Order: sequence, then structure tokens, then C-alpha cells
Amino acid sequence: MAARARKRAIRLIENSNDIFVATHIRPDGDALGSLLGLLLALEKTGARVAALCTDPVPANYAFLPAADRILSLPPDWKAGLGIVVDCDGLGRTGALEPALASLPALIDLDHHDTDRTFGQERLVDATAGAAAEIVHELIRDMGTPLDAEISTCLYAAILTDTGRFCYGNTTARSLRIAAELVASGADPHYIARNLSRLSAAEDGQIVSSVLRPEDFECTGAAPSETEGIIGHLRAIGGTRVAILFVEPDHDAVRVSLRSDGSVDVGEVALGFGGGGHAMAAGCTVTGSVEVVEQSVLDAVRLALGRPSERDAG
Repeated sequence: MAARARKRAIRLIENSNDIFVATHIRPDGDALGSLLGLLLALEKTGARVAALCTDPVPANYAFLPAADRILSLPPDWKAGLGIVVDCDGLGRTGALEPALASLPALIDLDHHDTDRTFGQERLVDATAGAAAEIVHELIRDMGTPLDAEISTCLYAAILTDTGRFCYGNTTARSLRIAAELVASGADPHYIARNLSRLSAAEDGQIVSSVLRPEDFECTGAAPSETEGIIGHLRAIGGTRVAILFVEPDHDAVRVSLRSDGSVDVGEVALGFGGGGHAMAAGCTVTGSVEVVEQSVLDAVRLALGRPSERDAG
């Protein structure tokens, strides 16, 4: 059945010169890697392709090839086909839903086990460890050769959704595909380093990192066991402010801040409804980790006497 569904999907692709590929709001590694890998592969067929996502690309995924080409709104040309990846329901595309729903044909490519499938063709396989595994098989059956850029996107997607191959959804299939992607140009060390989530800004004066729900699932640790991590960030040479963003669930973010004394992080935390001391403070902020991270980093930049990224842009 899966092979027949792929053949039908490929016929739709072959008959489409203009294609939208899209993914869900608040995109993760699998969403972005699948989206971008498919974008690059479809362009090899000669099609005009636009990659769409309502929300911006998180900073730790900006290294992915073509990440800067993702649009938050559809372009001004019409597409004959849409392919939506890693979405358990078309509503998960957010503001893009009306534009996608109005397309002449739609392919649902997903690995979530739900009853919210959609579209004219469904490439849905709940046994896949990541949507990127399904994308890989589609590209293979299309006869499109893998290159280093496509392989990097798909490897990063599988790596993140399988928790670096330690989650229960990791299968022999996941590992076989990952090995093929490495053979086709994906660099595991480069990708892992970029996905470490340790970020530096302002010439290393601000150091930050993010802990997500899947990190606690993979390690069996509790959010309460993260207290010592901020001290390790603060110990990195040249750091004036260290920030740890902990997302125990998907509704709020716990923020810890430490300073070398040259910046009053208590004032920063106060601005987000928290508090503390000049050298150690914290707050809990409602919202996605991507939005909270950007807002807190902008506030710390201002405290350092630097313009925020929004002001600088």
C-alpha cells in the first residue's frame, strides 16, 4: 500500500510545475529538515517550489541548507499542488491553512498516528521514526539523486526526532536511512555541533542554551534537576550573561539568568514578571520557546547597551 501511495503521489508531482511545500507552526527539526530536503529535491525535477511555515526558523536550525528561503506567507504565484509534511491535521499549518486547502491537489506526508489525515493523497506511516524517513523514500522512488544539502536536511530531521537515536521510535530503518544520508554527504559531526543548542551572541558576551520536553523524555531527568547547568554556561570564558531556557511543557518557558556583575539580570527578569538579584535571577514566561528566547535575548542586549536584533534590523 505504501509503495502504491508513493507512486500516486509521484504522478501528482510529475504533473505539477508549481508546488508549495509546508509544515506546522512552531517547527521542530523534523518539520524543517523534511520541508527543506523536499524543497531541494523537488527543485531538481525542474519544478518551481516555495517552502512555507507560519513561524520563523529557530536559530539552532538556521544552518540547514535553504533555511533562509522559508516564507511565512504564500508567494504571489499559484501552485497546482501542495505537500504538507509532519502535520497531524491541516490546521497545524496555522495561517497557511486556507491557502493550502484551496489548492487543486494536496499530499499529506506524516508519521503521526492520528485520524486527522487530509488531502487527495496520504503518505502517512506511523512506523516511521520521523517524517524525513518518508520524504527520503519518496525522493528515492522519484529517482532524484541525493546530494550533500538534501542529505544534511534529512539527517538533521531524523537525528532530532529520534532524540539522537535514543528514543523508542528509533528503528533499523531509521539507522539504515541515516547511514545512506551520511554516505551521500551529510556530516554527522557538523550537524550535531550545530544542533547542540549552545548559542553565543555579542561576541560571546551572552551565552544561552535551551532544554526542551524531549530532552527530559530522553534522559529521564526532571526539570528540577537543571539547576547546575546555568553555572556551567556562566563559566565559559568571556561570558557576561548566561541564560538557560527550560521548556518543561509546550505552554511556558522557565528562564534562568546569571551575570558576571556588569549587568543587572534582576532588572531583566523583572521586566518579564520575575525577579531575583543583580547577578542571579529568573522568570517564567508564557509562550513558545522561540518567541521567549528572542524577547529575553533582546532585553539582555539592551541591558548590555546594545541594540536588539529587531532594532538593528
